[in-house]
Amino acid sequence: MQRETCDRLIDALSLRGGGLAAVRGKEFYALLDELFTEEEGELASRMPLGSASAEEIAKAAGRATEDVSDLLERMADKGLVISSDKGGMRRYNLPPLVPGIFEFQFMKGEVNDRTRRLAHLFEDYFKATWKDREASRAPLPFARVIPVEKEITPGVNVYPYEQLSEYIKKTDHIAVSTCYCRHHGELLGRPCDKPKDVCLSFGPSAKFNAERGFGRLISKQEAMEILDRSEEAGLVHCSSNTSKYIDFICNCCICHCGILQTMKESRAHAFGAVSGFIVDVDGERCVGCETCVERCPMDALAMNGVTAQRDPSRCIGCGLCVSSCPSEALRLVAREEIEPPPKDYKELMTRMMASTRK
Repeated sequence: MQRETCDRLIDALSLRGGGLAAVRGKEFYALLDELFTEEEGELASRMPLGSASAEEIAKAAGRATEDVSDLLERMADKGLVISSDKGGMRRYNLPPLVPGIFEFQFMKGEVNDRTRRLAHLFEDYFKATWKDREASRAPLPFARVIPVEKEITPGVNVYPYEQLSEYIKKTDHIAVSTCYCRHHGELLGRPCDKPKDVCLSFGPSAKFNAERGFGRLISKQEAMEILDRSEEAGLVHCSSNTSKYIDFICNCCICHCGILQTMKESRAHAFGAVSGFIVDVDGERCVGCETCVERCPMDALAMNGVTAQRDPSRCIGCGLCVSSCPSEALRLVAREEIEPPPKDYKELMTRMMASTRK
């Protein structure tokens, strides 16, 4: 793409927010050149904020509606825009870079020359912008951890937004896709032994993913089975930091998930919110088997003599240690203070941008 087109596209992506800023530099220019053609980049840079019809986008771009409609459909197939049907009209939206465009490039699980190139280009960009992300990250995290539901101590008040089963019950569509983080790592020569077919999307997102080949629709029963399989494999449930509804559930490993890695490295939990729970250790029940120490992805548990001891600054409340304890010495208890998540994605983005400007 021409540099002028790239710069306008970067500005457009910056306005979309997300968990990773669009930062000018040779790495980002190279990435955009691989993702977008000149025509696609030009159109994307002219798209209104939020969803819009092909006619509205054509008007903003000064082009014919028919030409724009065909191009938008091709871009949706590539995961460069998101489409949805509302009131009998198809509307399109330019997503952020992350989460959004990045994930779509790897959700199909494809292995070819283009996906390998994209994997390396994204990796180059992630490395080049690490310091910028550290400096500009929003105090309000984009994602949050949701605990293993069945491991919450009986009798504890559990809010609906801490229960994955509630989101599954009330959604109309669920789709499963390849884990983009682990597939990205595999394309870079860093494979993971955890299952990859465990990423879930909900509602309109699931419908879009299934229609465009980014996933397949599944039943609610299969979704629950996927959660169980993920827990057995030691994967952490992560989702958007919203409460009314969620678009996705990522089942994350510490070796490839950027959210978990930054939470572990920084201890500030600025990239992901902890769950409303924290592990509690019953020293009298603990038999010193060290199973929880090995299973915890955050190094929040360590042996103090013959008894496991919790580091509260590291515990994210995922519950994986509780489910593996043979002596039932561990339990999830409610944290003393935790702020409820924003209601929806719009509120989340508004609060993230406001907290960054302070």
